[in-house]
Amino acid sequence: MKTSNSWNSLDNAALIFPAASGRADTQVFRISCELYDKVEPAHLQSALDDTIRIFGVYQSVLKRGFFWYYLESTDIMPVVHEESAQPCGPIYSWNRKRLLFDVSYYKSRVNLEVYHVLSDGTGAVHFLRTLISKYLSICHHICGVSLSYDASAMQMSDDSFRKYYTGSSNAKQDKRGIAFRLHGSRYPEDRLKIINGLVGIQPLLDAAHRYHTTLTGFLCACLMNAISETMSVRAKKKLVVLAVPVDLRKHFPSVSARNFFSILPVDYDYGKNEGTFEDVVKKISDDFSVGLANKSLSNCIDAYAAVENNVFARITPLFLKDRFLKAAYDYSMRQDTAGFSNIGIISMPPELEPFIRAFDICSGTNKLQVCVCSFKNLLSISFSSPFVSSEIQRRFFRSLTALGAEIEITTNPTGDGKENQ
Repeated sequence: MKTSNSWNSLDNAALIFPAASGRADTQVFRISCELYDKVEPAHLQSALDDTIRIFGVYQSVLKRGFFWYYLESTDIMPVVHEESAQPCGPIYSWNRKRLLFDVSYYKSRVNLEVYHVLSDGTGAVHFLRTLISKYLSICHHICGVSLSYDASAMQMSDDSFRKYYTGSSNAKQDKRGIAFRLHGSRYPEDRLKIINGLVGIQPLLDAAHRYHTTLTGFLCACLMNAISETMSVRAKKKLVVLAVPVDLRKHFPSVSARNFFSILPVDYDYGKNEGTFEDVVKKISDDFSVGLANKSLSNCIDAYAAVENNVFARITPLFLKDRFLKAAYDYSMRQDTAGFSNIGIISMPPELEPFIRAFDICSGTNKLQVCVCSFKNLLSISFSSPFVSSEIQRRFFRSLTALGAEIEITTNPTGDGKENQ
């Protein structure tokens, strides 16, 4: 049973999300698991009841204080339901007391949607892996299933930004040129088009190795080139900039189920450089090399934590702080062309793998966002976009099929008559 006086302050990455979120940019992301069998709702509910007892920090609501938002424990229990709304719709509303995540199902798919205040992609993957493991164990009468994620309730709720904050005042962001921004007709009612491509991973890994880069570097280069092919000569005077989230757990020991990431910008100037694929890959690799150095990542942590530790910010009322944070967020969004997030390999216990086809992830956005994950030999690449045009997506996937990759593409209903479910 939860106690009413149990609460957690927001981690430093989460501070900006309440001020930044709205219907056009919900700050909600979705991770889904596609099974081979149709979902049994009663078993899924039982699995969710077990999972929430492990991830206690997920049983929280967002509250407004005079100076800060905070997470308060609640007795509200999550209830699974059949999917009935567009992906990544709003979860948080200031005048409604509700959990900050949602579990739904549709046919053989289980969806976990999370408000970014609560967790990042890696933390949410731990939750979904646990949920699916418990669900499949119930359905198929499998005992003793063990997950590699082993963390105490205290470790799960840990604010790792605070743990690794050094107090350095040298955390400065490098100045960049003006970023190219995507424009075009948008769907009404803030609807998103989600285009997912499911592809065998090996041809892409082979291509990445040929260019002496990682899979993330290779796909970022493919995305940059797809964007550049839609740009006018005049537009190429601006940089193509991708915002790439970095999981800080890979660099600073942490098993937190909350947010612990930074954003690494990678860019390319098509107006001043060759624009060959090799040159784009090299520039991206150079950006990764500099941005993923421990000193750079430590500076990112200090920059995030500086807001909470700033004396002026501490004494500023929340209603004013919201305005400053919203302005800062809008400014940062203007510095990027698109986002690219790779949460990596999602592993499951071997005895459960035969029941799972794939995982995928997508995110709410008011620009273009690409989310990537893999399970066994399948790579999922999801484009989220408010724009009606799919030209960039078409060019991106065409560059992958040119490598011999076979892609299964699906889209969500958007009301334009072009769905392919």
